[in-house]
Amino acid sequence: MFLSLDYLDKVCTLVENNSAELETLINEEKWLEADKLSNQLYYSWIKEAKVMSIFVNHAEIDMMNNEILKLTQYVKCKSKDEALASSHVIKFYSKSIVDLQKVNISNIF
Repeated sequence: MFLSLDYLDKVCTLVENNSAELETLINEEKWLEADKLSNQLYYSWIKEAKVMSIFVNHAEIDMMNNEILKLTQYVKCKSKDEALASSHVIKFYSKSIVDLQKVNISNIF
């Protein structure tokens, strides 16, 4: 149980850090670097999502998959407002995934 929480925390922290870096690149309109990082984020997420699907609700994983896919296209099309919004949603989902897996009273009832 604790190993799975540690794994989730590691993966989601990486996603959050990449999303924050993407926001910086997007704000600075460094589209080529942002495109490369968004694709790296997508491929690393797909790899990790296969393992995470063992102990995380599939709906949460699917929402994250969809949002990361949208982000790659927003960056590719240089849509600054959509890319920033999508990056923010990805950070929210990653925090949510970790919080929902922690053992506490609100998650039990």
